[in-house]
Amino acid sequence: MKQKIVIKVSTDGQRFRPAKAMKIVIHLLKLMLPYDIIWKKSSISTAKITTKAMKIAVTSPGVASVALTGEEKNQLVVTGEGVDAVNLTRLIRQTVGFAELLSLGPDGEKK
Repeated sequence: MKQKIVIKVSTDGQRFRPAKAMKIVIHLLKLMLPYDIIWKKSSISTAKITTKAMKIAVTSPGVASVALTGEEKNQLVVTGEGVDAVNLTRLIRQTVGFAELLSLGPDGEKK
């Protein structure tokens, strides 16, 4: 039986980390180390983020199709048999950034 998985991916390039906590850590490091700390923010385009997320989804075992949906094109719809939704979400979260599993259920298409 085919299943349909919807995963919301953050396409703004931000990982799910509070900025205030990072500022506190940087401040503490500046106090402890005699060196200047240079913090570089890497900005990746939305197209690269979605491409990476889709590549991860396509290479997962059991995936039949992957599509982008939603108003902002930030939702991955993955269909296939025997796809591990939690593992897929974890892999996307590790490589791309914030990812949230929105829904998991049977595919509604009829043949």
